[in-house]
Amino acid sequence: MTVLYGVLTLVLAWPVARHAGSRVVSPDSPDTDLFLWTLSWDTYAFTHQPFAIFDANIFHPNQHTLAYSENVIGSALFAAPVVWLTGNIVLAMNLVVLLSCVLCGVGCYVLGRRVGLSVSAAVITGLVFAFSPPRFLRLDQLFLTTIQWLPFSLAYLHSYFETGRRGDLRLALGFFSLQALTSGHGGVFLAVAALALAGYRLASGEPLAIARRLRDVGITGVLLMLPVMLIAIPYQRVQAEMGLTRSLADWRILRPESFLASPTYAQTLWLSRFLPDAHVNDTASAYAFPGWAPLILAVLALVAARKSSTRTSPRWWSMAVIAADLVALGGVVVGIVAAVNGPIRLKAGGLVLLSTRHGWRAWFVALMGAAARGALLTRVPLARLPDVGQLPARVAGWGRACRRNPTVFFVLLFALGLLLAIGPPLSLWPLVYWMPGFNFIRAPARFLLLSVLSLSVLAGLGFDAATAGFAPWRRRMAVMIVGTLLVAECLVPFDAGRYRVDIPAVDRWLAGRPKPFAVAELPVPQLSTVGLFQKRQSEYMMHSTVHWQKTVHGWSGLQPPAHADLYDALTRFPDEDSLGRLKQFNVDYLVVHVELYSPGEWTNVEHRLGEFEPRLKLEYADASGRVYSLRR
Repeated sequence: MTVLYGVLTLVLAWPVARHAGSRVVSPDSPDTDLFLWTLSWDTYAFTHQPFAIFDANIFHPNQHTLAYSENVIGSALFAAPVVWLTGNIVLAMNLVVLLSCVLCGVGCYVLGRRVGLSVSAAVITGLVFAFSPPRFLRLDQLFLTTIQWLPFSLAYLHSYFETGRRGDLRLALGFFSLQALTSGHGGVFLAVAALALAGYRLASGEPLAIARRLRDVGITGVLLMLPVMLIAIPYQRVQAEMGLTRSLADWRILRPESFLASPTYAQTLWLSRFLPDAHVNDTASAYAFPGWAPLILAVLALVAARKSSTRTSPRWWSMAVIAADLVALGGVVVGIVAAVNGPIRLKAGGLVLLSTRHGWRAWFVALMGAAARGALLTRVPLARLPDVGQLPARVAGWGRACRRNPTVFFVLLFALGLLLAIGPPLSLWPLVYWMPGFNFIRAPARFLLLSVLSLSVLAGLGFDAATAGFAPWRRRMAVMIVGTLLVAECLVPFDAGRYRVDIPAVDRWLAGRPKPFAVAELPVPQLSTVGLFQKRQSEYMMHSTVHWQKTVHGWSGLQPPAHADLYDALTRFPDEDSLGRLKQFNVDYLVVHVELYSPGEWTNVEHRLGEFEPRLKLEYADASGRVYSLRR
């Protein structure tokens, strides 16, 4: 399977695979600079300050600045040997990205087998997760494409619940730690999936058995989770000291057309044929369409589960009766409370869960529940309604049936990921955005990756259902045909641009100066020119990789307010305010990139530099720039 997914990765990501040492998917994005710098810093810190890896050299003089963004330490474990052998950080990052696709496929194959899929269906499962557009088209977002350990951990957690083997639980914990180190987003996705699986198993009759679970974790499990506990400390400190958290003001709503958007050849052709005037791919906020083949296979899984439920589950009409009775009873209770205490308004954060100003509305809901019960009398007469004493037995039977059929869980997990990703009024995000882990996530639409994982397993279940009566040779033919269709739906006009890490001579000169020192670089664009400002900051981060000394510059999803004020002052350099702030930040050297100024602008800056000569000492100059030291 590894060879299959590896070959398909090379084919589908061919421009990157062919030029892995010189090209990247988004060469002009500041995020690309950020990922390359992060991998470079981790590799440097492994051998120079492994126990202070989070005290990165950016955003001087702040501490724990690696925690301002994803630390990608897990990816750096694979990138570091490449960097040590070749010195090529671009090659290292691209190999990490391509390897993630292979491991996503293998991981989902393992997950499929653990939940009972055939080999053929498990292959389909791996194909969907590895190459479905919502995940595969994030190759330029290192922390989102490297979620490969999620299916491995979920596979062994499922196996633990089925067999009770403590080794499976410890493997699940180990893969969780590896995922958290590789991608904080992936760690959050996995935590949601693991808690959902545990809650599902408990709800369907699995014994809690806390003492046994703790024994199964053991000292080995605690040690496996220790890295997660350690990396949580700097993130917690950053949030406490700097207030660097997300709020609902950062919420980026996923546009509805995104669920049909995909730049693949197949979907582009379909959209041009059936929705030519909608311009779906142009107006969508994300490429969220997974392909028609996985959706059709998932529907087949649901149909098969529905047919199975009629034989193994309790009477669904009886369950509908129970639901109608609960609605009626709930309406009566709320009506009584409203009549006694007045209007009711229950809120969770900014989300209103229940609101009624007038009791008659609750009574109306109760009446609707009673009416629904009346409409079901032909299906479930009153005499056949299960009494309270029968309810536990029916629920237990329903739980046993659900545990035998993984379709129910993965449908619920798919819905959970979707509800976290979509916008109001149905989104769950307002309820959880403030929680640890969630409060670092800028775009909840990324939870669609959790839904893609669920869809992958459902597609495998659908394939098994559709080919249940096939002879072995027919099943092999079917998996080849379906697999070809899936891969064809994932073909996309991939492009990759050339990327070079060009370190200016002035920065290279600094590498030979006595250490330690702190540096600032100029010019700094106006903060209002967002794209140029972000790109320039990320370029200055890359410049610092030649000497790894402290720099006041930095780019991440979270920006310290004091540094924003400094950057604003540096746009007017040189003047009293900018030099005063540089002194406050304990800057030793100023790197002035002459070639980045327009000719007229540089003439003005050079003239003003002469006015501050007593406070600035020229240390080095060439055609591209100058280095000044700040006199104390």
